[in-house]
Amino acid sequence: MTAVRSLRAAVFVPVLLGLATLADERVAFADPTKAQCVESDTAAQNERRAGHLVRARGELEVCSSPACPKLVRDDCTERLTALDALTPSLVFAVKDAAGDDVIGVRVSVDGAPPIELPTTAVPVDPGVHTFRFVADGASPVQKKLVVRESEKDRKETLTLGDLHVPAGHSSTAAPSPASSSSTWVPQKTAAVVLGGAGVVGVIVGAVMGGLSFSAWSSSKGECSASACNNRTGALSDHDSAVTDATVSDVGFILGGALVATGVVVYLTAPSGTSASSSSAAALRFVPSASPGGGGVRLEGRF
Repeated sequence: MTAVRSLRAAVFVPVLLGLATLADERVAFADPTKAQCVESDTAAQNERRAGHLVRARGELEVCSSPACPKLVRDDCTERLTALDALTPSLVFAVKDAAGDDVIGVRVSVDGAPPIELPTTAVPVDPGVHTFRFVADGASPVQKKLVVRESEKDRKETLTLGDLHVPAGHSSTAAPSPASSSSTWVPQKTAAVVLGGAGVVGVIVGAVMGGLSFSAWSSSKGECSASACNNRTGALSDHDSAVTDATVSDVGFILGGALVATGVVVYLTAPSGTSASSSSAAALRFVPSASPGGGGVRLEGRF
């Protein structure tokens, strides 16, 4: 039994503590905590003073959550409305030499990795930014823009040169299935993680249940109703059985809850098409800093 107790202390209890932590993080993922609300409120003020309007807007969206304290929520909501009026936004239209829309354009901002160009207006910090547009079969086009505060839905049209389109195909044709976005979305990844952790919890619960049964049987064998050959050992095994049973219950409860949550998260995940549309609608230009200088990057929210 000594080896079993060592195994229990070294493996199963830490695993259950990890599952409990994951369950707490799952709750935090759903709604910000009071501390997170206050932190986002403060961060938004700092970002606003630094001129990072897009980052400030992201922080204000967090502390405007209904889960935040009313005083903080009301302050963030009011400042979010004011910031929305100040944050400029751009709408890009990319054409070929014939004036037709080009599908599958990718854009990079100030040297950041390129992403698919959204069809919606995207917020961007005020300042000077360099945009680079690329598409298959076309020569890249680079454009430098001065973006001013409060400049809303500014439309920018540009033409990609040397666009080679196969005969019988239009540059506006829908992308092939191979180039379409994957149906696997981040929400499904979170579901798999939660479900996997839940399975681990159930396994731990089953193993600890077996250990509890073994310790209980050993205790009864050492000290029955008619005779008690090893009272000390019987008491020790009895305590181990109770502890193992408690850990087993916790493992089953946490594991079952995480598995159920994983299933719900997976089933409610958007399809590849809707996920692509929603992420494009939520794309935004975010300022970034690096040893070589500053800039902005285009990000999507899930």
